Amino acid sequence: MPTLKLFHQLFIRAAIGFSLLLFVSACTTTGGGSKQITKAQKSRADRAMVHTQLARGYLQQDQYATAKTQLERALSIDPTHSDSNYVMALLLLKLEQNREAEQFFARAVSSDRQNSPAAHDFGVFLCQIGKEREAVEYFEIAVSNPLFDKAQLSYMRAGECLLKIKDPVAEQYLKRALSINPRLRPALYQLALLKYEAGSYMSARAYIERYFAITKPQPGSLLLAYKIESQLNALDVAEGYRSKLLIEFPGSKEAGSVRQGRN
Repeated sequence: MPTLKLFHQLFIRAAIGFSLLLFVSACTTTGGGSKQITKAQKSRADRAMVHTQLARGYLQQDQYATAKTQLERALSIDPTHSDSNYVMALLLLKLEQNREAEQFFARAVSSDRQNSPAAHDFGVFLCQIGKEREAVEYFEIAVSNPLFDKAQLSYMRAGECLLKIKDPVAEQYLKRALSINPRLRPALYQLALLKYEAGSYMSARAYIERYFAITKPQPGSLLLAYKIESQLNALDVAEGYRSKLLIEFPGSKEAGSVRQGRN
């Protein structure tokens, strides 16, 4: 396969480069021990990264056994390599070995708190297994890196996670997500739902209208809009949402709920 050939070419090229680097390092007199240690650490990290990149390629092609072999090699070279631990965690999730995955996620972040993708994905994982408050801590780690360009997703995930345990702080996280990306659809929908459940129907209307302005209505959002407008006594508008739901999604459970008056 072309992709794997490319990875192998990169591996061979990098391996040759590492050999030359080690040879030069061994033959060059440095000014102090700390500089030699730094070079050695960098060499280990670079070698571990080569195996990790290979593993990513195999993982993307569902060649899990080969990916695991590459990651084991990477971690034997540098057990604290953050990306190697991170990709191993992702692989173990694929293999449904959640307990082991959690350990590698933790190592990835503890080795490098600037590894925002690892911190974010660890947060998602922790939220899925019912460790919501711990998950939020890792989302916070992810966004603490000013270079992380997906902070809005971490804020949104933190909000969604806290919604699971009815924590009112969820609203703050969802609003932070929207402050970065005002067109973040899941955050708009969740805030509309949150405001509806809190009885703030005008705010709920504002969020659901912003949601509809950027995406095609679906059964859940149409039902929510119908409920919001009904509470605001805007019966004509509510009927419009109801009709759209029944006409465009007649077989949905939301349409069935409206027909039976369970809304």
